Amino acid sequence: MTEPLAPPPWYRQRWFWLVAAPPIAAVVGGLLTVWIAVRHADALVVDDYARIGRAFELDQSRDKRARSYGVRAALQLDRASGAFELTVHGVPAKPLDLKLLHPTDPAGDRRLTVSPDADGRYVGRLKPLDATRRALEITSPQQGWRLRGVLPAGAGELRLGPP
Repeated sequence: MTEPLAPPPWYRQRWFWLVAAPPIAAVVGGLLTVWIAVRHADALVVDDYARIGRAFELDQSRDKRARSYGVRAALQLDRASGAFELTVHGVPAKPLDLKLLHPTDPAGDRRLTVSPDADGRYVGRLKPLDATRRALEITSPQQGWRLRGVLPAGAGELRLGPP
């Protein structure tokens, strides 16, 4: 008499893999999606938003203060070296916060506090910039005003006035 053949182990069964493959692929895909979402999280919106009731409203008080003071500014920037010269008119020379914000990558943002020299100009150096368009924001923490604008891709000069 011949003995019946023993069935192969479960991991060699074709039907097991046919049934188990989709759920296993879904779990692996879900874990991969979570890893990508955590690793490449979106940047937060940076601006003056205030929560009013159930809505969020943009606080434009610093922009209005710049308009009432008649603040104007001119920036000259060498993107390759990062050297810049900023002139501000309409307000006394005080330390300013200068922000050049990358549109998609917070690691590409440049933030700097600058103080005026004897001539009232602000001269300094940032890390070199690529040719990407940047949002520019100049604020005075002491005087409470802000100027904003967009530095076009590849440009090295920008004039700003109150909105």
